[in-house]
Amino acid sequence: MKAPFSKLKNPHDIAGDQPVLKSLMSLAAPAILSGFFIMGFELVDMFWVGRLGPRPVAALSAATFFIWLLRALADTVATGAIALVSRRTGEGGGDRLIHTVAHALTAAVLFTLLTWLAAVPLLSRIFEWIPLEKEIAGMARQYAGIFLAGLLFVYMMTTAERVIRGMGDTKSPMRIIGFSLLLNAVLDPVFIFILRMGLAGAAYATLLAHIIGCLCMMWQVFLMCPEAKKRPVTFNFDFLRCEFLPIVRIGGPLALSGVGFAVIYLFLSGIISHFGSAPLAAVGIGHRIEALPFFLTLGFSMAVSAWVGQNLGAGKPERAEAGVRLSLMLVSSALIIISAMFFFFADGIFRIFIRDDAVIRHGVQYLRAIAVFEVFLGFEVVLEGAFAGAGDTKPPMWIAFPLTFLRIPLSYFLGIHLGWGVQAVWWMISVTTFLKGLMMWIWFRRGKWKEKRV
Repeated sequence: MKAPFSKLKNPHDIAGDQPVLKSLMSLAAPAILSGFFIMGFELVDMFWVGRLGPRPVAALSAATFFIWLLRALADTVATGAIALVSRRTGEGGGDRLIHTVAHALTAAVLFTLLTWLAAVPLLSRIFEWIPLEKEIAGMARQYAGIFLAGLLFVYMMTTAERVIRGMGDTKSPMRIIGFSLLLNAVLDPVFIFILRMGLAGAAYATLLAHIIGCLCMMWQVFLMCPEAKKRPVTFNFDFLRCEFLPIVRIGGPLALSGVGFAVIYLFLSGIISHFGSAPLAAVGIGHRIEALPFFLTLGFSMAVSAWVGQNLGAGKPERAEAGVRLSLMLVSSALIIISAMFFFFADGIFRIFIRDDAVIRHGVQYLRAIAVFEVFLGFEVVLEGAFAGAGDTKPPMWIAFPLTFLRIPLSYFLGIHLGWGVQAVWWMISVTTFLKGLMMWIWFRRGKWKEKRV
């Protein structure tokens, strides 16, 4: 059967004889732009919510950590999908690729239902476990609840995006995410101010943008692989054992690492709120500013996932490794420049989002602390993509989760018990970022990921 690649360039260019830089950038450039568009969702919300004052900003910050948890769970299916789809594409496509695409999308629906069963009862209590002010906790719960209601569209959009990237097309996701961002930017002030919905309006605007983006992403999948929608899928024991569980087994470790990150930050929010609402608002804005380097590296991570999967599928592990090393060099160069901007221009950057002097003071301290080791964020995120493309997703879990977890006891001990203040939290975030990046690089150098079979 002919492989369904009518709507994208020949995927074997990725694993072919083109120069590594040219071939890799053909994947990375659109993925990087997609990352900046995703960053735009965060920045647009914070820009408009910042006009409501520090308390809604603090509520959005707390809600964001719960939403990170939900988004991290989406990677359970999405990471498994890109690992399998890219490997089948590198092997030549055909019927096995069609089969994988159809079952990945079906697995996303099933996983959404399972996530709802766990997340809905959790929502009513999770903001009670964090020592937030009652008003802030209520606003955070409302924002997160609106997002949770549309979770199916978020998960389907994420999985469909990875399927498209796995087949070698990074431009279509870029266009769709960009369109969704534009829609979100238009709807935010309408819902927040014109319709007087406040923080909830930002949630509705983001949700509607995801719904439209999901429909566009699914349309693109079926344009590229029309046979997938004709492939019958039945929810039975064989589907669970032979399709769903293998996808979850690949994506699960990386997703659990992301879930752990989100849960840890929920508890860190409680430690940070011990010092008042201003530092909690500062870290919320700070995370959105830090989205610039994060999504730059995430763009390369997405490209590296497809690159590694297709080159391993084509039997070219050394070419796969060369692309990863080149990505790390490019990302590190960019992060050095961004870190310098964060350190020397922190005050001006923060004033774009809020005018509260207390929030700005804490925010400047946060940006300068994380700038010191920001380059190691690139190692962590890019290498996560490399391991995901290889289907070897346990290393990020065993490295990232324990080191991220250490932020809780260390921040409490240094910041509260020893009285060093909230700056101790900022420095624990920075130092553990350095350790995670370093350990991921050491594990990558071992080369075991090149032997993984999926």
